[in-house]
Amino acid sequence: MSAPAITGPGTVSRHWKTGLIIGNVDLSGIITADPAGGTPPDGQRCQTIPSVPPAILLALTGQFLDSMNALAEADGAAPVTGADTEIQIWRDGYDRPAFSSQARYTAWTFLAASPAPAHSESGCLAVADPRAGSSLTAMPGLPWGRQFLVRPVPGAHAVVPGWLTCSVVPLEPGQHITVAVAASVG
Repeated sequence: MSAPAITGPGTVSRHWKTGLIIGNVDLSGIITADPAGGTPPDGQRCQTIPSVPPAILLALTGQFLDSMNALAEADGAAPVTGADTEIQIWRDGYDRPAFSSQARYTAWTFLAASPAPAHSESGCLAVADPRAGSSLTAMPGLPWGRQFLVRPVPGAHAVVPGWLTCSVVPLEPGQHITVAVAASVG
């Protein structure tokens, strides 16, 4: 069996494209201070804040839905109709090994972080493509994918397909981060 003849100019097609959004969002008008109320230094390493003003959750959910729907449109998929959003505090020593989500999209927006870490990767969100690349590839997902690090600075925003592998790099002693976390529904 012979390969088909190529005629005319060729194009490169990405058969394994993966859309994601990593950038910054404007938090003015949404939060004016740490919504956790000046994150107390003691407590669980990862804690969900139970009472957040509804206006803050509504505004953050709106930003998440805008980004999720931009990805859905790029994928030619149905719009996302809702997102479950919560605010978490991550404290020193918190880390999360590789995980993925059953949701179509998952998202994070860093709201507050202090103090500045001594190591630039402390508290970062790491996103990687779990698919095997090819024989003799050093890391899964390469050469098609690359690991992205999202630094925990206020306004840092990431929305990714739920099947991507994510992890949280351990936080340093004394470091604490307030982050909004969302998963698409519908």
